[in-house]
Amino acid sequence: MITVATPSGFEWNEINSHWVKNYLTRKTALLQKLTGGIGVDIHNLNQYQFQQLCELLETTADGRELRNQLFKAWRSKKSRDSDNGKKLYTFNMSIKAGDQLKKLAKGKPLNQTLEKLIFAGKQASQATQKEQLKIARLSQENGQLREKLNTLGDTNNSEEAHMQSLINKDLQVKALAELEKSQLIKQILLLKRKINQLS
Repeated sequence: MITVATPSGFEWNEINSHWVKNYLTRKTALLQKLTGGIGVDIHNLNQYQFQQLCELLETTADGRELRNQLFKAWRSKKSRDSDNGKKLYTFNMSIKAGDQLKKLAKGKPLNQTLEKLIFAGKQASQATQKEQLKIARLSQENGQLREKLNTLGDTNNSEEAHMQSLINKDLQVKALAELEKSQLIKQILLLKRKINQLS
């Protein structure tokens, strides 16, 4: 186990050793300078050699800085790995938009508020799409009903005319009720004759 100050949870295992080797490979020139050209074989580094390297880095300010950067980067990686289904995003936002986001958050974390806004927008968009589909379907049904009415219009028009004539005759009978009884009887007989002729 490494005895030099390392972050809690850091163990020399396959995953961490692979990550350390990749990190130190990018710092080869600095390592050569700090180790006085001893020549650290980064690719074949084992736990004991890594411990020796950490102890050597402790002896200079630049070495301590490199070790601190190494473990700071490892802690960031560990944090990212533990955030299941999450990814770090960095972007610029206008100060006005940032202030508005803070107001909307009401003291809660900004990332949670931003996620809620995004998902609310997505749900609103889906609801709008559903409404648009519903409107399109209803418009189509409306068009089909209009076509059906137009085709039935010709037959309905003759039926409507017949019904209207019957209603008119009923109205005439009501008007005749105001006539004298003898005239009323004559009119009723005439109407009956006309209805019989129409039928």
